Amino acid sequence: MDKEGEPLINRRVEELTQQRFDGICQPCLAEFIGTCMFVFIGCMSVQDPLGPASKDNAPNAGAVAVAHGFTIALLAVAFGGISGGHFNPAVTLGVWIAGGIKPGLALVYMVVQFIGAVLGAGLCRGVLTEHVYVDVIRGGAHTLGPDVSPAQGILAEAVMTLLLVLTFILSAVDEQTKSPLAPLAIGFAVTCDILAGLSTTGASMNPARSAGPAIALTVYDSSVWKYHYVYWAGPVIGATLAGILYRLFFASSDKRFILQK
Repeated sequence: MDKEGEPLINRRVEELTQQRFDGICQPCLAEFIGTCMFVFIGCMSVQDPLGPASKDNAPNAGAVAVAHGFTIALLAVAFGGISGGHFNPAVTLGVWIAGGIKPGLALVYMVVQFIGAVLGAGLCRGVLTEHVYVDVIRGGAHTLGPDVSPAQGILAEAVMTLLLVLTFILSAVDEQTKSPLAPLAIGFAVTCDILAGLSTTGASMNPARSAGPAIALTVYDSSVWKYHYVYWAGPVIGATLAGILYRLFFASSDKRFILQK
């Protein structure tokens, strides 16, 4: 190849490398770090930083809700412009159904979110004694409340996830309705859901948020997996319903399944 063609090829290789970094590596790293931080702060908040726990040693709902809501809002501001700020496989699923992300990238997002969640739960061990760590991770792994059946748990998780994912799509994805206040709205949705559902299911709305601590807790208590499917089925149903509702009724005419231009 002549010397004049070589720089052109080099520039082309550099452009492709930069596109892959900007379009895949950078967003995936943001999702990995964001999910890791979210799970770490979420699990640590079970220690109840804002007030005493109830007499049955349950974490204070206000403390947990505020910690999760503030953290997701901060992460959305920091990483939203890079990856979209999902930090949740259910959100990624809903955004994919809504047409806001390509299937391949959505799948990679989900993988790195789960890995980040495991690391976030594991980091808690680095700052806590074993006894405290087991209690914190057990609280962070989510369990059904007393007298709550798996079916009720799935329904609760589905409804809470529906609120979260629909809020995410309409405030951060849809070009007609997206708002600069999206991180605040998403944080509020997480906070409200936790205040409503903490005593029922733990208010996960996020399979990675539940799976990371569950994996970390397996060494100490394998019974954590007994009703773990609730924290997959509920969020998947809720996210799918949110994406479908958006495509049927709330999307612009070029994205709707019905009454298209």
